[in-house]
Amino acid sequence: MNQYAVLPDIVESRRRLKIALDDEIKSCRRCDGMNIAGVTESAPGYGCLTSPVALVGQSLCEKCMETQIPFTGGSGDLIDDGIARADRRKDQVFISNAVHCHPPKNRASHQHEIVNCSTFLHRELELVRPRLVITLGRDAERVLRFFYPGARFVEPPFVPPRGRLPRGVPIVFQAQHPSWIKRQHDDQREKRYTQDLAAAIRWSFDRERVEAEG
Repeated sequence: MNQYAVLPDIVESRRRLKIALDDEIKSCRRCDGMNIAGVTESAPGYGCLTSPVALVGQSLCEKCMETQIPFTGGSGDLIDDGIARADRRKDQVFISNAVHCHPPKNRASHQHEIVNCSTFLHRELELVRPRLVITLGRDAERVLRFFYPGARFVEPPFVPPRGRLPRGVPIVFQAQHPSWIKRQHDDQREKRYTQDLAAAIRWSFDRERVEAEG
C-alpha cells in the first residue's frame, strides 16, 4: 500500500498508538542512570509512521537529546545526505535506535540496556511495518536478527533484492554506523556510504509503489 494512499483511520490509529508508546519511552526507568533529562535523556523514534524504510542506529547521541530527533548533526549529517540523495526528506522515513537513551559519555550500550529497550523498538517497527530496515551498527543488526530471524539480510554495497521476498518481515540492509565512517576521514568512503544509503532508501519507495500498483 502506498504511503500516500494509506487509509486515514489507519494513519490515525498508528498515530495514537505512537503517542502512547512515546510516553512509555519518556517515562521508562528500567536502566539505572538512564533517561535523566539533559544527561542520559531518551528520544522516541522519529518520522513517518507509514514509511517503507526504517533506519535503526545504536543509541541516542548527545545533540539528539535537545532536538529529540535521532541522528542530529555530527555523523547524522551522512544520514541526512543519504536521505537527500534519495530525493526524500527526513520526515518521510522512520528513524530510531536500539537504545533510545543517550549513554553517559557516549559509551557503548550495555547488553541489559539493549535488551530492556528492545521491546520499544520492536513495537515501533510493528507500527511502521517498513519494507526495508537499514541497520546502522552491530547493536542494531543483532537486535534485528533477533526480531526477524527469517528476514533476508544484505550487506553493502546495496543491490536491489531479487526473487521472491519473504512475507511479513522486512529486508534488512546492514550498513556501518555513520560515526565509524566519519572517523576514517575518507571523502570517497563517505560518498560511497551516502550513495549506498540513497540506493536502499530509493529502492524501498520504488518497491512500495510497484506493490501498490500491482
